[in-house]
Amino acid sequence: MLAICRSFSRRDLPCSLVARPGADPLRRTRYRRWIEATRRVDTLDLDDMIDCVRALTARHPGQALAFMPTAESINRLVLRHRRRFEQAGLAVPLVSEAIYAAVSDKASLLERAASFGLRVPPLLDAAVPAALPLVAKPRCEFAADGRKLYPELIHDAVALEAFLRNADLSQYFFQSYLDGASYYYLAHFGRDGAATFAYQRNLLQQANGKSIIAAELCGCPDVSTRERLTALFQGLGYHGYAMIETMELEGLHYLIEVNPRFWGPWSLADRAGFLPEAFTGYGRPLSGDIAGGRYVWLGGWLADWGHKRRPRIYPAARKLGLGDCLALLACDVHFKRDSLCLSFSEIVGALKSRLFHTSRPIKP
Repeated sequence: MLAICRSFSRRDLPCSLVARPGADPLRRTRYRRWIEATRRVDTLDLDDMIDCVRALTARHPGQALAFMPTAESINRLVLRHRRRFEQAGLAVPLVSEAIYAAVSDKASLLERAASFGLRVPPLLDAAVPAALPLVAKPRCEFAADGRKLYPELIHDAVALEAFLRNADLSQYFFQSYLDGASYYYLAHFGRDGAATFAYQRNLLQQANGKSIIAAELCGCPDVSTRERLTALFQGLGYHGYAMIETMELEGLHYLIEVNPRFWGPWSLADRAGFLPEAFTGYGRPLSGDIAGGRYVWLGGWLADWGHKRRPRIYPAARKLGLGDCLALLACDVHFKRDSLCLSFSEIVGALKSRLFHTSRPIKP
């Protein structure tokens, strides 16, 4: 979200933010001045969200307000109640709820992708010790009771036993764990079917497949995969931005998942010429392979350090020298003039977590 705010600020485009109650991270940045409504509760309450939209339309009479999809749970709520949000004055330039789910829900996406010739990680019949390491992936983004479900990377028998004891296995499917080079295809699909790509090579990722900590722009990892992805999304009728994760192992490229929304390391997409407002149909991202830009989120590494978790190191990161690492630190997304307070709060939070954390220490 911060990178999107920077893009708007740099080009003097208006933006209105709806904040979470309490300590919303954006309150620690220069863009707190753009917060024009605050939710009453920290859960996603439909009436609360509608009231926030009405507050914005009252502040900006006669102006068009367009929804920017930055969080999966909010996107789903807006799509489910699209008519009410539009009646409150918010344009929702997303695809239909059915198309969005077809892209976002992991099981349905991978099944459809295979029919377009895309390679997917091998499926496992069951989560058993002989299949370790493995990945447990939720069939849908949310459980029936509304809980957000996350993939689980399971490396050992202890973690497998804990997962089998606590999870509802009917909500998951299982795949072999792949340990290769990780890439994001940063994609924009126009309403006319035109596809624009930039590419990101991932260096470091938070434990258990959470957020990317460090990455760099690169050339196209695999032209054949790009062509098949384009056919898949055109076949689904999808338009807008999408982050498509793939992994290369022994020369083969596997589709991992898709996020049909803005993503964490957006600053790299911004550097490649992607305009956030292109999601609404205004403007068009640049085309062509652009390499060289780097991204690092030190706060993500600190969060893992504070909780004694080990980040995932991808092959490209193992080739970096000391100079490269120092140059990466200079690219920290939060250590900028407009967000120094946020950066310092991440440091303090990690130190507190480290001092008071009581879980198992990292294994050597």
